[in-house]
Amino acid sequence: MEIMNSLGTAIILMLMTIAVVIGSTDALAARGNQEKCPVMGFEIDRKLFTDYQSKRIYFCCPSCPSDFKKTPDNFMEQMRENGVILEDAPV
Repeated sequence: MEIMNSLGTAIILMLMTIAVVIGSTDALAARGNQEKCPVMGFEIDRKLFTDYQSKRIYFCCPSCPSDFKKTPDNFMEQMRENGVILEDAPV
């Protein structure tokens, strides 16, 4: 009986841990993790951005958004390959 209680407690703790990890992953996706400009590779300025395919993309300088817009799918693919998680653009 004692083993059953311990096993039940262990299962509950494991399920709670999984729930926390899943919640953290969802929060990360909503917040995003982009730190570098997709065009120049420098640190982003959160005041410089464009929205593309329902995602917000940040840039390092004022000239980068126009360069991004010339071939956005190439930059999006490169960011995906690098594991960059983009913020959702506001609706």
